[in-house]
Amino acid sequence: AGGWSPLDSNKYQWLEIKLEQRTEITAIATQGRYGSSDWVTRYLLMFSDTGHNWRPYRQEDSIG
Repeated sequence: AGGWSPLDSNKYQWLEIKLEQRTEITAIATQGRYGSSDWVTRYLLMFSDTGHNWRPYRQEDSIG
């Protein structure tokens, strides 16, 4: 299996996933890089309906 890791090791990296329609995401998981001590210590989850005007996700934004 593969994965993504940035070429530069700094805190200003991002990963954008484009979904073609509104999609309910029920979980997000990260894992360390195999054979190294690289891993995520924290992240900010943001969302947008347009690909512009990104907003941070907060638990109270959830439905249900």
